[in-house]
Amino acid sequence: MQKIRSVSPSASALPSAWRDTAPHRLMLTALLNMLDNALLTTDSATRTLEHWCRTHHLAGGTPAAPAVRAILVDTPQRPCPDSLRVHLALPAQGEKALRYRHVRLMCGSLVLSDAENWYLPERLTAKMNTELETTDTPFGRAIADLAFTRQLVVAERLWSPLPQGWENTPIPAGTGETLDMPPQTLRHQAVLHQPDGLPLSAVIETYTSAAFHFPPPDMPDDQTKN
Repeated sequence: MQKIRSVSPSASALPSAWRDTAPHRLMLTALLNMLDNALLTTDSATRTLEHWCRTHHLAGGTPAAPAVRAILVDTPQRPCPDSLRVHLALPAQGEKALRYRHVRLMCGSLVLSDAENWYLPERLTAKMNTELETTDTPFGRAIADLAFTRQLVVAERLWSPLPQGWENTPIPAGTGETLDMPPQTLRHQAVLHQPDGLPLSAVIETYTSAAFHFPPPDMPDDQTKN
C-alpha cells in the first residue's frame, strides 16, 4: 500500500481558475451546496466523490469513471472522539477493539478528502480486513458487500464563498483577481451500520477545495469581470 507522511490537508490547495467576483462566488456557493448535499444523502462518500470526479473531469476527462483511491497516511493511532465512540456500541474490550485507518481519498493527483476511520475488525469479514490492511481500497468500497448505511453525527461548513449576511446586503463586486480558496471546505462525522443496525465504524471526513479544481463556465459578455 502506498504511504505518505502525515501532513496538513493544506497540501491539497491548488492554483484556482476561479476569480474573486460576485458571479464566481455565487457559482461556487451553488457547487459547494451540491457537493455537500450529495455527500449527506448517500451512504458511500467514495461513490459520491467518484461521480463528482467523472462529472467535473477532475482526472483528465477520460470517458471511464475515474477511480478514487485511498492513500494511507502514516499517522499514529489516536483515540476515537467521545462524540463518535458513544455511537459504536463497543464490545467488552472497549477502545482496544477499534482499529484506526487514516487515508487521503484522491482522484488522479487531487486530494479530495482527508478521512479518519475507527472500525471494528471483528464485525467485518476476514477478506475485508485483509483488503483494508494490505491495499489502497477505500473503506466504503472494501465493505460494500455489507450493504451498510450511514448515520450523520455532525456536519460542518468550513468555508462560505459569500460573506455572512450576503442575502441582506449588496454582494461585493470583488477584486477580479484569482480567488484564494481555503484548503478545507466541509467536515462530516458519521457512523456506518450494517443492515441490522450494528455499528461498523466511525469516520471524520474533511473535504478540500480540490473538488473545484476545474474551470468555471463562461459567462455571457464576460460578466465575471469588474
